[in-house]
Amino acid sequence: MQKTIKQPGSCSGISITGQTSSTVKFHPAPPDSGIVFVREDLPGQPEIPCRPEYVRVDSRWTSLVLRDIRIEHTEHLLAAIAGLGLDNLRIGLNNPSIPVVSSFSSHDFVRALLKAEPIFQAAPKKYIRVQEPLLVANSFYHQEKRYDRFLLALPAPQLSITYLLDYPNKEIPTQVAHYTLNQPSDFAAELAPARSYIIQSEFERVAGLIGENMQDCLIFPPGPNHVPLQWANEPARHKALDLLGDIFSMGQAVQGHFIGIRTGHKDNFEMCQKMKPLLRRNCS
Repeated sequence: MQKTIKQPGSCSGISITGQTSSTVKFHPAPPDSGIVFVREDLPGQPEIPCRPEYVRVDSRWTSLVLRDIRIEHTEHLLAAIAGLGLDNLRIGLNNPSIPVVSSFSSHDFVRALLKAEPIFQAAPKKYIRVQEPLLVANSFYHQEKRYDRFLLALPAPQLSITYLLDYPNKEIPTQVAHYTLNQPSDFAAELAPARSYIIQSEFERVAGLIGENMQDCLIFPPGPNHVPLQWANEPARHKALDLLGDIFSMGQAVQGHFIGIRTGHKDNFEMCQKMKPLLRRNCS
């Protein structure tokens, strides 16, 4: 069955650029209405439904764009919504950016949505089902050596994500994370708290993008004042969290096994575009 929330909720933080405060407000929504973002700060309160045709990828995050209306940094909130199995929500924003919360994780979004009490609705849940293998293949160069990136989607009875994190310079140890979306409580404990990270060699470039939010990121290799990891594979878990959120930009629950190797938001975006024809089929 489909799910929404019983009562309104909210969550606040700093915008992705670190320049302004930001708040999202969660409201119940009727069956089959999906996830709809509302720019409450703009005249007429324009809406952007969560659909792949509106997805855009910026330097380090994912956005929804409809004409000149933007919703930036969607992946961690959408991961929370997907992880809790929610289907229908109206989400109000007071500026273009979804707030950064809990060190760039989904933890605080999950807490706010659980406080709003997820409830079942009298309508069957709809799924986008991966029905045949889909592949996104790209590459990058590091010190004149080529490295491949692969994102593979395979048919599966539920949503599973496997992620191999493997940086050429090994500033972060090679590691794997695997997660199967099952119970919301498991998601809240095992994936939602996974924090984002920055590689030291990217520090100055990223600082120009996200400003004071830098203090909320794990930094590798860790310095003398580093924050302990929650899990040895926390960076890989965060990449799996990003992948979950980007997949849910399809606007509907997905069934399939997604395997990412060195991939990021741009590869996730390409996979969503490959999956668009599946939306046109009546999946339930």
